[in-house]
Amino acid sequence: MVIDDKFYVGGARDRQIIRMVRGIRRFHRVKYVPGVFVITLPLFGDGILEIYELNELRQKIYTDMAIHIVGAAPSRFQAVLLVRDIIDDIYKKTGDVDVERFFAS
Repeated sequence: MVIDDKFYVGGARDRQIIRMVRGIRRFHRVKYVPGVFVITLPLFGDGILEIYELNELRQKIYTDMAIHIVGAAPSRFQAVLLVRDIIDDIYKKTGDVDVERFFAS
C-alpha cells in the first residue's frame, strides 16, 4: 500500500486528517480502522479512481495487490466529492484527465 505524495484529503477537520493518515499507515498493525474511505488508482484496470472503505482492503483479494492511495475522506459522500475535486484539479493543471500519468509524475 503506497500513499501518494500528492495526497488529497476531503471533508475533514485537522484531527480527522491526522486520524485518517495514522489509520492508513498503521493499517497492517491494527485490526480495525473506523471511518476512513480511501481513493485509489484503479485496482482492476477500469475506471479513473475508485473508492474503498479502508477495512475492505483486508480481504484476501486485495492482499497481494499494489494499492496506490491518492486520497482519503471520513465518509463515502465526502469521498465522492473529493473524487470530483481531484478530477477538476487534474484537469485545471494538465488540461487532460489522465489520472495515472498525473500521479506517476
